[in-house]
Amino acid sequence: MFEKLQKKLSNVYLFVDLLGLQKKEPRNYSKVMRAQEKNLQKLMRRAWEIPFYRERFEKAGVRPEDIKTGDDLTRLPVLTKDELRKWMAEEAKNPKYKDWYADTTSGSTGKPLTVLFSPKEKAFMKANWMRAMMFAGYNPVFGKTMSRINAHDENPGGPDTFLQKLGILRRSFVDQYAPEPEVIDAINAYKPDWLYMNKTELMRLVLYSNRTGKEIFHPKFYDPISEKVSENDRKLFKKVLGDGIIDSYGSAETGACMIRLPDRDYYIIYQDTFVVNVLDDNGQLARDGRIVITPLYKTDLPLINYEIGDKGTCRTSQGVHFITNVQGRMNDYFRYENGEVTSFFEVTPVIAHCADILQIRFIQESWDDIRVQIVRDEAASMSKEEIEKYLEENLNGIFKRPFRFTFDWMDVIPPDKNGKLRMIVCNV
Repeated sequence: MFEKLQKKLSNVYLFVDLLGLQKKEPRNYSKVMRAQEKNLQKLMRRAWEIPFYRERFEKAGVRPEDIKTGDDLTRLPVLTKDELRKWMAEEAKNPKYKDWYADTTSGSTGKPLTVLFSPKEKAFMKANWMRAMMFAGYNPVFGKTMSRINAHDENPGGPDTFLQKLGILRRSFVDQYAPEPEVIDAINAYKPDWLYMNKTELMRLVLYSNRTGKEIFHPKFYDPISEKVSENDRKLFKKVLGDGIIDSYGSAETGACMIRLPDRDYYIIYQDTFVVNVLDDNGQLARDGRIVITPLYKTDLPLINYEIGDKGTCRTSQGVHFITNVQGRMNDYFRYENGEVTSFFEVTPVIAHCADILQIRFIQESWDDIRVQIVRDEAASMSKEEIEKYLEENLNGIFKRPFRFTFDWMDVIPPDKNGKLRMIVCNV
């Protein structure tokens, strides 16, 4: 009913939200965890009023007052992408959502899904992104931001506003699909304080720079978003772009929920407005398992215990969860004719232990054949033939039975249509 007015007030909501958000890593988490519990209990009461969630509560034998802490969310079922897709499709038919935002995911984990956001929720997501920048020490008011063109941005690259002409909230967009020299020239001309685009898109520029010697301006901070950054990736990014690498983690459905800063070996969860749990196959808290996210700000159409599709490792200190490793998408598999699979995580150590490999993708073409697209460091200590032998011997030592390999040596591996790079493309 008030959505049109809310859209007009979106910048007001954004700044009010930003004022109330935790913007630095706390020294003492007690205040933040109290805020989490308060926001969680508010979300539970709201969810109880929604038929979709009322049914899930009742099947689990749980009432809102039973969920007092983030750990208590294990008493409720996990929300899968398929369940969310069906629910959102039904809700989208309701005319009352005509002035809401409908964001569509990239489809990197399967069929794209559309998620509805009220204007207030959308304003919070933008405030939350500014919070992520401020966590790193960036000033989004006076700094300069440069990003890829986003399908959800309205009129990207339009004329500067009055505030931007005064040097406030400056931002610029770059065509991530333009030729590498053109994109690098645009970055060098603008000299952003904060640069972000999909990891694969940014890696394309880094590989070009590394190969040709064309230098890229070093932003104070840069964030390769939407895909897992491996330790090999991190080394190359730092070599070409400097030490300011940020790893902001989240999804189009949830928004950014945690961040890894340049000098940290763990992710800091935004505990005031998110619960991030790692669950085993039985839905219980675990050290290693599935990453499950509950955005506490999303109270109009909530996402409770949303399984994002990644695996991770959790460390708990004084009741506070920290994510120490994100292992990437769970649906990347090598498949066998008998129905068995080998996950990408199982072969990751083989790739991580060969610093000469800058980029790699596996295309399983049959039950017996794998084509490997690969980019080699020109300063590599191993020859192409040695790398091929290393991969064949070590990978076939992990696979449940040997595969035949074909290698395509490339300067850069082109991204998928969504701008990302699937590590395994299984065509069987």
